[in-house]
Amino acid sequence: MTIIFDLDGTLLNTIDDLGYACNYALEQTGYPTHRIEEYPRMVGNGINNLIRRALPEAERTEENVLKVREFFVPYYDAHNCDYTRPYEGIPELLSALRSQGHHLAVASNKYQAATEKIVSHFFPGIFDVVLGEREGIERKPNPTIVFDIVERVQNTEHRVQTELLYVGDSLVDRDTAANANVPFVACSWGFVDRDVLIENGVGRIIDKPEELLLDIYIQQDILPQYDAFDGGHRRDHAETVICESLKLARTNHADETMAYVIAAYHDLGLRFDREKHHIHSGEILMADETLRQWFTEQQLLTMRDAVEDHRASSKNPPRTIYGAIVAEADRQIDPLTVIHRTMAYSRKLFPEADFETLYQRSLDHLHEKYAEGGYMKLWLNSERNVQGLAALRSLIHDEPHLRALCKEWFDSNR
Repeated sequence: MTIIFDLDGTLLNTIDDLGYACNYALEQTGYPTHRIEEYPRMVGNGINNLIRRALPEAERTEENVLKVREFFVPYYDAHNCDYTRPYEGIPELLSALRSQGHHLAVASNKYQAATEKIVSHFFPGIFDVVLGEREGIERKPNPTIVFDIVERVQNTEHRVQTELLYVGDSLVDRDTAANANVPFVACSWGFVDRDVLIENGVGRIIDKPEELLLDIYIQQDILPQYDAFDGGHRRDHAETVICESLKLARTNHADETMAYVIAAYHDLGLRFDREKHHIHSGEILMADETLRQWFTEQQLLTMRDAVEDHRASSKNPPRTIYGAIVAEADRQIDPLTVIHRTMAYSRKLFPEADFETLYQRSLDHLHEKYAEGGYMKLWLNSERNVQGLAALRSLIHDEPHLRALCKEWFDSNR
């Protein structure tokens, strides 16, 4: 796997050296300085933007930014390792990742010379690729830096690999990963508070560097198994269930990491059969000795129960909050998605059937499962699913519209 790390706020606490360099440059150009503890909210998007935010609002012209930068860069070049230090646990994490054979890279908005110097100073021989701000290349969140890393590490041309992971502390990093279509893990120890990450919809957040090892295992060994399943249960489905499970875990004060793993394993049993896949998924989770590095026996049993309880056709309520979380997250009641998945499953059962046969089977299933009195239940009544179910029921009763949507799917998937 190739693991791409942001630098400032992710690998290194660089805020003091950045703050002192900026204050020096502001003093030399006659502008007021700031307390060092104010600088975390100013960093991100490169040195020029740091300077722009540090300047008085009325003075934030491009000319003034460049004037301050003339003093900032030489001072920072001479002092960028004075107070900068790796976050606790980072050196050990990087050593473990190297020993496991992963490719490691840095993607920073700090200018290239400083990025290379700092990484070389603190992590000699660790990273395969180190890229910072370069002339003619747009800064993050533009994904070019990710594509360049992929090309250099894996000798591809702008083709994102499945075995990629991006780790950062900011919304800029989140957006960079999203723009490159790469899985993202946020760290809470950096310059952006955990609450701010959550408020802005960030999914997976880790609180200690060693927790990343679990995410790498899930991304590399577990989620790729979904690629072999039918169109309604592939990796994008598992990733959506993970995202929704994390949201529900937060609102219900449950353990996020347990909810994350439950969601990752919830449909793995499909590799055996559909009817009892929830039981098989629980068995797979319990048989995975690797998980015992991170969870106790009791936690694993709770997670197994949750996986078993996620199935929509279950007549009994989930035994724990974790079962309710994954069951609710698994519902994913987006009307169009439900219709497409239902038609896709009908075709899987009757691959040679004509439209009328597939449509009638799908219509019967939609009524049986989703209409008033259907067997599907919402256990947490999340706003997304309540609204989605209402919209889907309206559509089920508007048969001309429903037929047209099914016919559109049929014609485009001949």
